[in-house]
Amino acid sequence: MRARPWLILSIGLNLFLAAGLYVATRPLFDEAVASYSPAADLGAYVRTNVIVRHENFTWGQVENTNYAAFVKNLRDIGCPEQTIRDIVTSEISRVFARRKLSEVVYPNFQWWRSEPDAEVVQAASAAIQSLETERNNLLTSLLGAGWDTESREAVAARGGITLTGPILGDMPNALKQAVYLIIDAAQHKIDAYQEQQRLQDNAVDPMQMVRLREEPLVLLASMLSPEEYDEFALRYSPAAQQLRNQMRSLTLTPEQFRDLFNALNSIIGQPVYFYAGTDALLLKQQQQLQAQSDAVIQHTLGPDVYAAFQLNQDPLYRSAQSVAQQVGAPADSVKPIYEINRATQAEMDRIRNDDTLSNDEKVSALAQTQVEQQQALEQILGPDAFQRWLKSQGRRK
Repeated sequence: MRARPWLILSIGLNLFLAAGLYVATRPLFDEAVASYSPAADLGAYVRTNVIVRHENFTWGQVENTNYAAFVKNLRDIGCPEQTIRDIVTSEISRVFARRKLSEVVYPNFQWWRSEPDAEVVQAASAAIQSLETERNNLLTSLLGAGWDTESREAVAARGGITLTGPILGDMPNALKQAVYLIIDAAQHKIDAYQEQQRLQDNAVDPMQMVRLREEPLVLLASMLSPEEYDEFALRYSPAAQQLRNQMRSLTLTPEQFRDLFNALNSIIGQPVYFYAGTDALLLKQQQQLQAQSDAVIQHTLGPDVYAAFQLNQDPLYRSAQSVAQQVGAPADSVKPIYEINRATQAEMDRIRNDDTLSNDEKVSALAQTQVEQQQALEQILGPDAFQRWLKSQGRRK
């Protein structure tokens, strides 16, 4: 019985000491917690004494912790370095892929244009490069040199496939991943075909390339809603790219491009449209498709735009556009340059086919025709621009 008072006194003393220890250490704990921030420098995080248990860690368990702490936890439980690299690069690549889709205004937003605005291209390139640099620096600081794992989103984005915008951007993440898997597999198949042709010293068949590029669209048509598929096809289908090439130098509205694409898709989407061989039957089929295409373009765009379209198909007109762009000449100089080049070409053809002239006379006449062409171009371009053009052609007056 005498021991009871001493026991009570001992328990009371221990409680008093525990309370004193709590009061003494609480400010240090509060300071440590307050100092922790996920956005802090990767090398500066709170060190704590942790009892390590072998369990299956997931990123969700540490998503509120900084990356350096997560890597440390994985290493503390003995996770292999390659596995750590796979986990960390996959997560960080996914985060930065989402940032690219949400922060970058991609040029293919302007899917109706043959060539996007130069400022849009430059801004998108700068933004992508900045994010890629940030990603690389973060992974290097966490894992050191030697990591090279990339997400499917990053691979697809480099290939020009970006599921962004008001339609594709709103698709569920699982559906986006499925689309990326299909595109990635299709690209591997294309790469394998091109490599096989290279090893066999064979030319790449444009018709086969169209078939390979069309294959993923068949799968996507069964996965996506009609609205999603139409948006994807407007951006990435071979037919849409071919139409943009045809409409180069024309300024179409989104509505004009969409109407034209819908009207021409069944024509220019056929592989024979891209045929580049000598088979008479295939060439005849190609000519028939091109005639159908021209009729649809004229009907859809109207006579004025169609006339401009026809003009842009003439190599001499495209050459005149190139000259004007090279020397910085105004746009209204393209037509006069084209007329001069066309007249010069016609005269040179006449001279070459004139059987009444000797070879020496033909050479002299051709040289004189070129002199007259240069004199006319100088009048249109002006002396300075004309000299720049001569220099670009490796000529002297």
